[in-house]
Amino acid sequence: MPQQPKVIVSSTALDLPEHRKEVMDACARQGMLALMMEHLPASDSQAIEISLKLVDEADIYVGVFAHRYGYVPEQDNPQGISITEMEYDRAVERGMPRLIFLIDKDHAIKIGDVEMGEGAAKLNAFKDRLRTGNIVNHFKSPVDLRAHVINSLSRHRQPDLMAFHYVSDIPEPPESYIAHPYTLLQTHRLVGRQQELSLLTDWVTKRQDSIYWTRIMNIVAIGGMGKSALTWKWFNDIAPHEMNPLAGRMWWSFYESDATFENFVTRALAYATRRPLEEVQRIPKPEREDQLLRALDQKPFLLVLDGLERILIAYARMDAAHLSDDDFDKETANFVAKAYGLPESAAQSFTGEHRLRKTADPRAGSFLRKLANVRASRILVSTRLYPADLQTVTGEPSHGCFAIFLPGLADNDALDLWRSFNVSGARESLIPLFNQFEKHPLLIQALASEVAKYRRAPGDYERWQRDHPDFNPFSLPLVNVKSHVVDFALRGVDDKARQVLHTIAAFRMPASYDTLAAVLCEGNPCADERELDAILVELEDRGLIGWDKRANRYDLHPIVRGVVWSRLGEDTRHDVYTTLHTHFEAFPKIDDWKKVGSLEDLTSAIELYSTLIGLGRYDDAFVVFLDQLDEAMFYRLSASRQRVELLEMLLPDGLDQLPRLSKAANQSNTLHMLALGYRFSGQPGRAVPLYRRANTMDAEMNDNDNLSVGLAELAYTLRLYGALYESDSAACRALIIGVGHGDRFNEAACLDLIGSALATQGLENESNSALQRALRIRIAQLDDQGEGVTNFYLAQRALWFGEFATALLFANRAWELADVQKLEGDFIYAARVQGEAALGLNNFATADERLHHALTRARAVNLVEEELPALIALAELRRRQDDLKAARELLDDVWEPAERGPYVLFHADAFNALAQIERDASNLSEAIEAATKAYRLAWCDGPPFAYHWGLEKARKHLRELGAPEPDMPPFDQSKFEPMPEVEIDPEDEFHAGDTADD
Repeated sequence: MPQQPKVIVSSTALDLPEHRKEVMDACARQGMLALMMEHLPASDSQAIEISLKLVDEADIYVGVFAHRYGYVPEQDNPQGISITEMEYDRAVERGMPRLIFLIDKDHAIKIGDVEMGEGAAKLNAFKDRLRTGNIVNHFKSPVDLRAHVINSLSRHRQPDLMAFHYVSDIPEPPESYIAHPYTLLQTHRLVGRQQELSLLTDWVTKRQDSIYWTRIMNIVAIGGMGKSALTWKWFNDIAPHEMNPLAGRMWWSFYESDATFENFVTRALAYATRRPLEEVQRIPKPEREDQLLRALDQKPFLLVLDGLERILIAYARMDAAHLSDDDFDKETANFVAKAYGLPESAAQSFTGEHRLRKTADPRAGSFLRKLANVRASRILVSTRLYPADLQTVTGEPSHGCFAIFLPGLADNDALDLWRSFNVSGARESLIPLFNQFEKHPLLIQALASEVAKYRRAPGDYERWQRDHPDFNPFSLPLVNVKSHVVDFALRGVDDKARQVLHTIAAFRMPASYDTLAAVLCEGNPCADERELDAILVELEDRGLIGWDKRANRYDLHPIVRGVVWSRLGEDTRHDVYTTLHTHFEAFPKIDDWKKVGSLEDLTSAIELYSTLIGLGRYDDAFVVFLDQLDEAMFYRLSASRQRVELLEMLLPDGLDQLPRLSKAANQSNTLHMLALGYRFSGQPGRAVPLYRRANTMDAEMNDNDNLSVGLAELAYTLRLYGALYESDSAACRALIIGVGHGDRFNEAACLDLIGSALATQGLENESNSALQRALRIRIAQLDDQGEGVTNFYLAQRALWFGEFATALLFANRAWELADVQKLEGDFIYAARVQGEAALGLNNFATADERLHHALTRARAVNLVEEELPALIALAELRRRQDDLKAARELLDDVWEPAERGPYVLFHADAFNALAQIERDASNLSEAIEAATKAYRLAWCDGPPFAYHWGLEKARKHLRELGAPEPDMPPFDQSKFEPMPEVEIDPEDEFHAGDTADD
């Protein structure tokens, strides 16, 4: 992060306090740090030393002078000059930029700031010096001074338009680490909420109460209810005094665009363990999580996770900042039994769609569940939605968790908040009004600020109400009342301020001042930065935007953003997007995806893509995605979930409709890429229908090359979730196309799929024949990478048939060949089968190392389809080592992603593993239940299109446990199209045609 410029503000320290505050804020607006000597030290020598040291540290000199000469030290001052003149002389000596501001004479007389006698003579002589060689500005008021300072400093600011994210320094604990300051608290203090503040204090102090044993406290409320303000107040003002000793405190906000779960773990670990960030970043991701959990388990830290809903499925999307959350409680079954602030009947509502409240990244959900079991630390969460990962199947909070659903303000607190804006109104008329919108704090603030600024009668609510007869929230349902109130709160905002508000609302993330100045000044709509600053001040005073002074960024509260954006007409939105497009289009393009280090490096391209979507220029957005985002996100970053979010924007009419692109080929390509994104983000079930539609389009266009690839991808994905007949059929169709076109590469890839499918079904000779032919083609074509893939499939086949020594040979060859092109997936596949082969040979040490290696790398790139079998194999290893507790914990990480995928075959394997664990623990009824579930899952379409190995294991468990096999429907051919006939290994044709020169 570039060094923040420092500005020495030189003036008489005890005079003009209002003026000096405006100068300090003007410096902050320009992203500069004001150095100000507000209080003189005890001795003259100390005062001189400190003041001159400040000048030496500064980059820019700002001198503000009224009609007082200032303090003249009696000692160590042979010239008899003031400290302010000494500071100026040092600035001249250093040759630094000097900005001079002199008070207008009439204004000085008005405030009584006129010096007489010797001081006046010295001051006049000093001013003559100031007018020589400097540009001098004259100001008439604090606000006028601020405007002049803004204008002058803007000429010395070096805009950093590429700094999209604020990255704070990590201090050493116990100093608090505020990664992202909370900036949306519109008043200077939190009004009310004493009951909730007391409850939080009881949480950390009352050891005799059951709530004390809660490790994760969740504050849940709709936007604008004050959950972040409440946690911010308690974190800063109460927790440090009530939680002693504390090893450290950390505030993290997921509202930041770069505040991902991974970044949280990385920075929290660096903070808690006092290690350099660069060192922590080199630790594999899963190990970082484990180390952080250990650190929090050993020492008492307080962590605040603000805005946790942003990592849940419901909000994990590119347009999350523009979402209206009024209906989310119903859509997500946002209820927790026995929670504070909810009726007991809330548990009955849990049967709704709670999946949307799960974390988008299953690893994050797993981490949260483990976090609830740490012993020493406490975690305070503020969230729009209670995370389902911290909830039992009966709707209650999980062990170690508690939920506070934040209601509206109490009557007296609501009135106090209203009065804090110096607005009139009788209690008997205000309370019924507040009740119409559940005494929502943000709405009270927004309406009070509008009345306070009403030009005809500032602060007179009765007059404002008479002049606005159409303000009538009493006849509207709650969902409309909120928008109604915010609409009226915006009535006094002029056109230019509205344009600024609209522009900030269009950003996906808080907007930096540099970006706003570049986009909004020079007449669009602000003439200069002085006008922009004045507008920002007004919007801040109204409580409509928040200003993070430390990062110099600006944001809207979610409820304000939602109303502002939803009320924009298409023409206005088009104008806003046009402005942003012009800005981001000028940024340099990414010329080499291999140089991309993180998702943040793609921010300008993502913003450009988003503006094109907003403009309805979908074809242009598609080009930006292919040219600047696709390869970097897929190959370099494995950012499949974010890739899905972007591609979904090309389908604004829904996933059941075609992308809004003019060419059918691009529509098909988008569906293919989106399906690939779903598969690699752990959702093969969502990928299948997209593959089918894309393949249909390719067939209609006679695009056989893409059709063959698409069918092969479909076949692989179908097998992951147990549609074995359709998987075989798709692979055979792909093989027919590949052979027909003489495409040896595609033929080998299809034979890999067919051979693996036949092995899945327990067909020994047929599977070996297909895979051996694929291997011969790969070798003949000198396709080393492909040869490695086929060796992986051969190793997996050998594992199923119990040929562990042979499996290890194939696995080692796959690992060797993975180094040719160094594709991450190839290393993961090979390491996992190496580990399983070693396990089959009872080489536990090698199995442990290889399986953990595969698991670590799979999790690092979110390759769920390899993470799950690695976890299951490790669980089996722990079982054989008689550590049943560790085995169960490993399987705990399997259930949710296996069901969500779905990954039917892995799910069956996991239940078979659990059945054996329960048998070892003599839990026979639990073993029968697990084996029965494994049997049902492994059945798939029914034999012969069943998962043979999972089914046989489940049968064996049930037989030995004396339990019956469940009734399952037999395979029904009439439900499917006929299987294409293919010749897997036409030996004569191969030997006649395949040579290394093909």
